[in-house]
Amino acid sequence: MEKFSEAEVQAKRILPHKVYLVSCPEDSTVLVAIDVSIKDGYITWFDTVKERVMKIGEITIDNDEIFVFTRGDQEGNPSYELRPLTLELYEETVKPKLNNAQDFSKEEDMFAAFEITKENAW
Repeated sequence: MEKFSEAEVQAKRILPHKVYLVSCPEDSTVLVAIDVSIKDGYITWFDTVKERVMKIGEITIDNDEIFVFTRGDQEGNPSYELRPLTLELYEETVKPKLNNAQDFSKEEDMFAAFEITKENAW
């Protein structure tokens, strides 16, 4: 497992992809993450309904295809995995869990729909 220094965890940054698929075996409430950022040891994202904020315990994987961290503010330190959301992942994983799921032929349209969802939430 790759570990990151406290300075790397504390640094402010925005993850490169607009929307991520989020999975955590211990947390069935997560599904997507929009505009993921890290600052002062916390990770934040919008999930189409609300903003989520979690204290990072440890970052175990951090590259363009996957970001994995353990929570530092919850008993058991659950591990969250974020993968860039593709149209294929949307169809297989996200769409079946949505009440008013849309069909998309292009990823750009899918990303635009998530952005509209974010704008309409506030």
